[in-house]
Amino acid sequence: MGLLILIQSFIDNLGKFLLSIVKIILLSKWFVKVKKQKQDKDCVLLGNGPSLNNMIDSNKDFLRNKELICVNHFPVYEHYELLKPKFFMTSAPDLWLDDIDEKFVIASNKLFKAISEKTNWNLDLFIPFEAKKYKRWQLHLKSNQNVKIVYYNNVAIEGWKGFRHFFYKRNIGMPRPHNIMIPSIFNAINLGFRKIYLWGVDHSWLKDISVDDENNALINQKHFYDYDSSKAVHLDKKGIGARKLHEILHKFMLAFKGYFVLRDYADKMNVRILNQTEGSFIDAFERDKL
Repeated sequence: MGLLILIQSFIDNLGKFLLSIVKIILLSKWFVKVKKQKQDKDCVLLGNGPSLNNMIDSNKDFLRNKELICVNHFPVYEHYELLKPKFFMTSAPDLWLDDIDEKFVIASNKLFKAISEKTNWNLDLFIPFEAKKYKRWQLHLKSNQNVKIVYYNNVAIEGWKGFRHFFYKRNIGMPRPHNIMIPSIFNAINLGFRKIYLWGVDHSWLKDISVDDENNALINQKHFYDYDSSKAVHLDKKGIGARKLHEILHKFMLAFKGYFVLRDYADKMNVRILNQTEGSFIDAFERDKL
């Protein structure tokens, strides 16, 4: 039985290894600007979960002398100007694609307009290389010289651990980016931060999944900015359509699994990831109470 498991593991890793090689050749860009630096401060990664408001209001002192990373639609709201994060990271295709539902285009334009109008400090904006060929989102940022765009490879690399880590360290790819926290944590590691605190990463969506009488799989993804107004809706796929229940659960499985892959990489790089979000569903990282 043990030999059979070893054979199955070898075949699984071999298949992932070969597929990753193909993706690296076809999709990855080799000249990446994400460079490891000696960081004098720890960083706090601000997720958009419903717990974030209370965490910020109750623990402002903790944020002093920390570098802050915000994600997705955070800049639209008042915390952005108050905290002035040094990094903004996104990986959501609905923020740069054009042939998507109109509501996503409107939300995207609102986000990048907010970044352009509010940012009067130096901001590194991290976005996948895939977004570079789309111009709509970039037009909003042209007038603000404080915003530096940093493109990164969000190509999923899988297979043997040593193989993965070789390309991770060179920013050629990353664990499957099924949630914005995965590329954000990954980029924070490769930027050279030795300690990464996670705020607002509730990830408690499992209890907010439902199926209506027409067999539509719905999810109420609550954020710090819409906790009292959010409603159960379809989970789209790149800004179009609706996922089935098994597709939603599979996406979440890959995200939670990706955190364990990230933990292995963080351990390899001697980086501590500390989850300070009370009640978070992420079970991969060390817990730390504020």
